[in-house]
Amino acid sequence: MLFAFLLVLAFVLAFDAGPLYSFGDVGVVVEQLKETDQAGACPYCGRHINPGVIHTEASALVKEKLKTALTDRNVGYSEGKKTGQPYINVLIYRFQERKGGNYAVEKPASVAFHMHLMKDNVVGKIFEYTEDQKALSQNLFTVGKFFQRGGRWVTADKLAEEGINAGLDYLLVEPEGAVETGK
Repeated sequence: MLFAFLLVLAFVLAFDAGPLYSFGDVGVVVEQLKETDQAGACPYCGRHINPGVIHTEASALVKEKLKTALTDRNVGYSEGKKTGQPYINVLIYRFQERKGGNYAVEKPASVAFHMHLMKDNVVGKIFEYTEDQKALSQNLFTVGKFFQRGGRWVTADKLAEEGINAGLDYLLVEPEGAVETGK
């Protein structure tokens, strides 16, 4: 009986193991730059930022995308930050919705934020995301993204989801060396 249990356990672990991340539960803090903070530097990491229009629901939308992405990675989360617990702080400084439809736009979506992996108010790792969707004719180097997005103009919500997933892929995987920042 024990042999059968160990065999089943080995099978489950071998074929059902998802990616392994460096820690379990993380806190989640999402905020947007206030109009008074338009100084051009992130208040957490000091990196240059280029602020822009921020949709009023940006924080709520990004927080939901972040929670979904953490759940998809089997990483538990809690609201806010707790002493001794790592947390992800997202500072949104641009979240502008597109003007137009899927195939023609007057103005494309634009999203920019920093994701900070922090513990006890100390920044550990930083991920920067800035994306202004451009027409394929404006930049042929984005042909991969163009086809990934189905040849359509995407919403700011979709751009934020792409950025959050890329950020979590960078922030949560234990690095081989002492890598401090990513872009």
